[in-house]
Amino acid sequence: MKIISLQLKNHFLGWDFDEIKFSSNLTLLVGISGAGKTQILCGIIDLKRIANGKAINGLEWKIIFSTVNGTEFIWEGGFNTVETNELSFDDIQEKQDDREQSSLIYEKLTSNNQVLIERNKESILFNNIQMPRLSSYQSMIYILKEEALIEEAFDAINKIEYRDHTIGGRRLRNSNQSLDSLKNKYNTLDSIVNSDEDIRTKLYLAYEKKLDIFETIKSKFIDIFQQIEDLKVEPFNSDQLSKEIADQFQPRIYIKDKSVPKWIRDDSMSSGMLRTMIHIAEIFLSNEGSVILIDEFENSLGINCIDILTDDLIHENKTLQFIATSHHPYIINNIPYEYWKIVTRQGGHIRTCNASDYHLGKSKQDAFIQLNKILEKQS
Repeated sequence: MKIISLQLKNHFLGWDFDEIKFSSNLTLLVGISGAGKTQILCGIIDLKRIANGKAINGLEWKIIFSTVNGTEFIWEGGFNTVETNELSFDDIQEKQDDREQSSLIYEKLTSNNQVLIERNKESILFNNIQMPRLSSYQSMIYILKEEALIEEAFDAINKIEYRDHTIGGRRLRNSNQSLDSLKNKYNTLDSIVNSDEDIRTKLYLAYEKKLDIFETIKSKFIDIFQQIEDLKVEPFNSDQLSKEIADQFQPRIYIKDKSVPKWIRDDSMSSGMLRTMIHIAEIFLSNEGSVILIDEFENSLGINCIDILTDDLIHENKTLQFIATSHHPYIINNIPYEYWKIVTRQGGHIRTCNASDYHLGKSKQDAFIQLNKILEKQS
């Protein structure tokens, strides 16, 4: 999936943003703290939640996206606004009486100039056929997700991922199958990449299968951290847990430092090292068509990590789309300004502009200096 453009209004919370057009592989949302960068990512996540049957109070949207097969969809809709004192209204709706829930006012899904779904309060049309009365609290994409015409759009939206794999310690795997059974199930790189397993499990499978992609990932990591000489991934192991229970947790990543005799486990390595490893693994092992949302890309990353990672985000995997936020000067200066979206906010209205709208200098350095001046004025 690639998000082409997006427009959102949240009538309940009182914020909105005009249409944002995204770059096909990387968009960097740049702005001061509080400008609305994170709100844009949250809005994208909300659309995935709607596609999976959730009602978001007062949310109105229009998104244009394409799938890995090149099919383009326009999906738009809106929920009515229900006044409540609960700020996390959408999280408690399932516990409420239907009369208190936010319901869909309208919804429309178009592909290749063909209207697949058209819904209002009075009627629902699916492929020009009148449908019976269905739940007004759930998107038709969710209700009809197994229909051939809708399945492609549903699957694409579910490739939106907000991921943070940088925390060490015990983290459950996505799969209930044992790691041994997964090793028998996935025998090729394509089968591993296109699976629903988490990134650490994919990295483990690539390691166990001795795939060339693991050596590529390791080489990229060692290029950044040249004191490291080796890397391995092993099942979670604990003296306090049975093998069956321990197998439910994500595998552990180990590094071998040239100056340290013992292997260093992920919960003992620096957060910057671990985050860098996970980002590299995501670039090479994420599902084809994934949209990966990264809030404050610079968190925990050292200057030595940023150059190579930002270059890889742009050039390595053309089937992925990264949408990241940052206000860190070094991050911004290392990503060409054609990928910048400058985010400003006035009240509840969030505005995004291309760097070219500000007529920034032709050189990278000039553009960066002028951007700093713009952000200083905003603050």
